[in-house]
Amino acid sequence: MFISFEGIDGSGKSTQAKLLFNELSAKQDCVLTREPTQGDIGNFIKKLIKKKKINPMAVQLLFAADRSFHVENLIKPRLKQGAVVITDRYFFSTIAYGKASGLDERWLRDVNDRFIKPDITFVFDIEPKTAMGRVEARGRGKAYFERIRFLEDTRKMYKKLALEYKSNIIDGTKSIDAIKEEVFSIVNSWHAPIV
Repeated sequence: MFISFEGIDGSGKSTQAKLLFNELSAKQDCVLTREPTQGDIGNFIKKLIKKKKINPMAVQLLFAADRSFHVENLIKPRLKQGAVVITDRYFFSTIAYGKASGLDERWLRDVNDRFIKPDITFVFDIEPKTAMGRVEARGRGKAYFERIRFLEDTRKMYKKLALEYKSNIIDGTKSIDAIKEEVFSIVNSWHAPIV
């Protein structure tokens, strides 16, 4: 099974991805991964997005290159071995953030259409102001993408993609435990109980 967690920073997706991984890995082969990856391209992206001015198209092409590396070197091989693969961010993020950056939606979709699709996608929905408050509470500086108006546009695109791909929209303002139960329930309903 291939599961992706999507949403703006501060939405709670990373916390829930870890909780699901902890539960699953105690019972079966499971891997938790994320984008950008820990590879050379992924690490370069992490440095790049800390800058105030970046080229949106160049950044999204880098994300696609990193995703190609991710899919071919980790996701597909681990799925073939029978593992459950959980990723914190996948192609929804490229389309949502890329569109909010002013890039053509059709182009973004074409670039990412060749990648395998997750069996389950969770889209964590939350007001950008609330999400930014959580991010700021972590005590780190803002990245290029972390601006309220920008995140509002990103959020709209996430919702559009969630409806189009029949994904699971999760209310990111609920308690951690309530969201955990909802995520586990959806995973179990897709497959024989595994959590």
